[in-house]
Amino acid sequence: MPDLPLSSLPREANMTATSAPKTDSRPGQGPRIRMCRGCCCGTRRKHPDVDHDGIAEILAHESGSDAELVSTDCLWQCGLSNVVVVNPSAAARRAGARPVWIQKVNTLERARAIAEWVRQGGPGTAEPPDDLRDATPRSAVHRSPLSGW
Repeated sequence: MPDLPLSSLPREANMTATSAPKTDSRPGQGPRIRMCRGCCCGTRRKHPDVDHDGIAEILAHESGSDAELVSTDCLWQCGLSNVVVVNPSAAARRAGARPVWIQKVNTLERARAIAEWVRQGGPGTAEPPDDLRDATPRSAVHRSPLSGW
């Protein structure tokens, strides 16, 4: 299957690092990147000056061959958009690592920092770079008001 631009894929499509839609639903062994594309995240309505497709392309193509990019519906953190959640690899999860929430993924540089961290192993394997020092473990995230609706 040829590579397709992410904008041509359905929002809910699962994508590997090659941007091809996944053909099975088995979880990958590497980190999984959940990219919110709900009510606010990924929309020009809320963030008209953000290169949303560029961010998605970086996360899809620069996160390593073991990583999986998944576009999700609203994660209920609209005040922090654009939100990305990095789930640990299967091995790191078995060792106790937990998902990490990253807020305000609104620049290509921030997307590259995420991709580099995921290439190094992500949560439970590698420390997040300084650019991601505001990354938050799930236990510290609380439902925020829906500022986008």
